[in-house]
Amino acid sequence: MPRGPDPEIEQVDILHHFVVSPEPAFVPQEIADSLDVTKEGVRHQMEKLVDKGLLARKKPSSRIVIYWITDKGRRYYAENADSS
Repeated sequence: MPRGPDPEIEQVDILHHFVVSPEPAFVPQEIADSLDVTKEGVRHQMEKLVDKGLLARKKPSSRIVIYWITDKGRRYYAENADSS
């Protein structure tokens, strides 16, 4: 499978996962499993969401990065959820 963004992964779909789940944070693999897409594609899109201020991230170890939605991300999702 080629590396890089997976064109079928919509950023609003990633944000949806954060909005509807009772869990506060996720690793890319959890989102990828939920959307049935590649972990690398999700990670790439999640980093774009971090750059936009819609997600925040923390790297508690060299191999783990966790992400959570920001208030800005919740507002963005509320405004754009119907467009996906």
